[in-house]
Amino acid sequence: MSDFIIAPQTQPSKDHPLSSRGRFNRLSYLGWHGLISIGFMLMFVLLVSIAGNVSINNVNMNEPMFSAFSGIATFAIIALWFAGFYFQIVFLIRRLHDLNKTGWLCLLLLVPLIQLFFTLYVLLAPGTPYRNDYGDVRPSKAWEKLLAWIMIILSIFILFSMSVFMYYFASPDIWDAPTQIIQNTTEYF
Repeated sequence: MSDFIIAPQTQPSKDHPLSSRGRFNRLSYLGWHGLISIGFMLMFVLLVSIAGNVSINNVNMNEPMFSAFSGIATFAIIALWFAGFYFQIVFLIRRLHDLNKTGWLCLLLLVPLIQLFFTLYVLLAPGTPYRNDYGDVRPSKAWEKLLAWIMIILSIFILFSMSVFMYYFASPDIWDAPTQIIQNTTEYF
């Protein structure tokens, strides 16, 4: 009789990205977040375009302006929003698993001021570099890295554009310029 116990061998589980089981490192999280955001944005635009086209073709002079969002289109937009919200939560849970934290921490998004710091923590904190309670390290695929960097560059561009826009409209010198332009150009008439 032997004195040692043979441990059962574990089969490697198939990692499905749309499941809340497993881990996402920072680049995988941003890549999948970007893919889902772009996909759902395109579906939303398509849905609104179809609803608007149907509404314009069936327009009656007594109908309200927002008749494009009535009926089935409203339910489709709500269903699309809930599906997008579900996938964003699944990706957040996987990212928290990479940090060796429980997925229940995603409820911190419901607290207004804490959600900003929590989002920064999720985006900037490095994951555990070894196997943790939620599985092995999941390397990022090439397309996830590419899409993540596109999302990072796009976010920086949007922040820069917003700051330029806010500076332009907050500067008191700029507010007088449109009035002066109109006064200078109307002198000829």
